[in-house]
Amino acid sequence: GDGPDPIALARIDRAKSRRKPVDLPQFMKLLGKSIEGPRLAKALTMLKGERFRLFAETSDERLAGIVKSQSGEDLVYSCSLASDGSFACCTQNLNVCGGLRGALCKHLLVLVIGLAQANEISPDVLDLWIQRSALQKPSLNRDAQSEVLLRYKGVEAGEIDWRPTETVPEDFYTL
Repeated sequence: GDGPDPIALARIDRAKSRRKPVDLPQFMKLLGKSIEGPRLAKALTMLKGERFRLFAETSDERLAGIVKSQSGEDLVYSCSLASDGSFACCTQNLNVCGGLRGALCKHLLVLVIGLAQANEISPDVLDLWIQRSALQKPSLNRDAQSEVLLRYKGVEAGEIDWRPTETVPEDFYTL
């Protein structure tokens, strides 16, 4: 059927229930084991290379946010990762991020690592969601991604108060 293998999901949940909560250093080690090295390296290079203003919404079910592109001044990416492991990333034109290729892209990783570093979301929760994402393919929910992009446009226009999480390159030198 569609969706992730329920046996694999149960295995992840069982393993997670048996171990202690994950802190940021442990999260980064686990991330290094579950994400391709070059993909993770790109995200860390981005975080170490410049400041980011991450606009994000977090809940028990979902993380969604905006990450500005390094290549285009006006280009932004709408990223999301859900508790069931579903994930997506797209441009403001709703074009799927070319970096997804079956796994979390650098924009999603920048968002996840940046928010974990800022204590905006628990590394323990993110670890579980990322493990579950390995059982999924990216799936673009245009309505959900559009909502995040529209909210961001409202911020740019000064119509909505949405405070960004600021990242500083020095915070990521040791990761």
